Amino acid sequence: MSEVILARTLETSDGSHIGHITLNAEATLNSLSLDMIDLIQGALNDWRESPDVIAIFFDAAGEKAFSAGGDIQNLYHDMKATSEGPRSYCEAFFEREYRLDFDLRQYPKPTIAWGHGIVMGGGLGIFSACQHRIVTEKTRMAMPEITIGLFPDAGATHTFNQMDPVWAHFLALTGAQINANDALLVGMADALIEQDRKNDFINALLKRDPSLAFSAQIQQVIRDLEPGASAPDGLLSAHESVIRATFSQALAASEPLTTLVAALEDWPSEPFLDRAKQAFLKGSPTTAAIILEQFERAKALSLAEMFTMELNIAVACSRRGEFEEGVRALLIEKDGNPAWKHRHGEVPDAEVQAHFQSHWQTHPLTDLGQASPASTT
Repeated sequence: MSEVILARTLETSDGSHIGHITLNAEATLNSLSLDMIDLIQGALNDWRESPDVIAIFFDAAGEKAFSAGGDIQNLYHDMKATSEGPRSYCEAFFEREYRLDFDLRQYPKPTIAWGHGIVMGGGLGIFSACQHRIVTEKTRMAMPEITIGLFPDAGATHTFNQMDPVWAHFLALTGAQINANDALLVGMADALIEQDRKNDFINALLKRDPSLAFSAQIQQVIRDLEPGASAPDGLLSAHESVIRATFSQALAASEPLTTLVAALEDWPSEPFLDRAKQAFLKGSPTTAAIILEQFERAKALSLAEMFTMELNIAVACSRRGEFEEGVRALLIEKDGNPAWKHRHGEVPDAEVQAHFQSHWQTHPLTDLGQASPASTT
């Protein structure tokens, strides 16, 4: 059995090291299991205390995906097997995943993610948490949780909170797949470098320039390799007028989701817009209502409080049935016909608010706010 992650160090020209983590579950598109999360966390803990490790670099095995998301199959089996609760695997998975994502966002050494291929869900959580986020000509990025009755998590609350609200709500409510140029447009990536330059990128970092802080050297290498890189034209910019008009109208309305359903009837027929429209209309109405509340609450929350909120929502999703039904319909039985409990715009407020309540006397993530901020090494 192969190792699900590869963690090793690469020596630079001055004898310091870069921690290199490769997601190594190619058969499952590098989807994050609890074992992978724990191994990544262990490596980060070790390297945090090692003075000769000056940065962390993430990539993934294969050409198809950085990571397609989280360990949905095992989450489903835990929900199915423990109908009376508690759901220990689900709760452990979400707690440790979010702890890892928070830790990465606070990590005291420069972090780099090379997001080639599919970057979705929990994989996007790791990618987004890194300080230097590189996409390639083959990047396909999304937070498609509405299709399975979950919600944009793994730090997506913070990612979307930093974004133009129109783009944030469009991406979260439709789960739309975007490309490298789209990711740069909305601020989900920092640089575009072609995949065949990855070794050039790594080798340039290993030629340590002692006159520069390593973060500055990373930026210099990006500037050297980014010019000339090409990727498909952005999909968001091509359809911005339609998306902006529709979502601005919906977000300003007293009943945003009902307004959005009606406005989508007038959308022009075009493949990207059609996929986005259908994903929303067929997606979980409960998830859609959660997203509106999630984004509104996020405006007043610290980063640690955002992750605390996400864990409340995730555990509620695992207990209240919608997530289980969505996974069944999309990924297990694959009938494509989830029996959602409600219609868009008709989810009772009490049902929405129940997803934001704590499930513990002492919250498992109560210590997150004690983490030290990242340095600028």
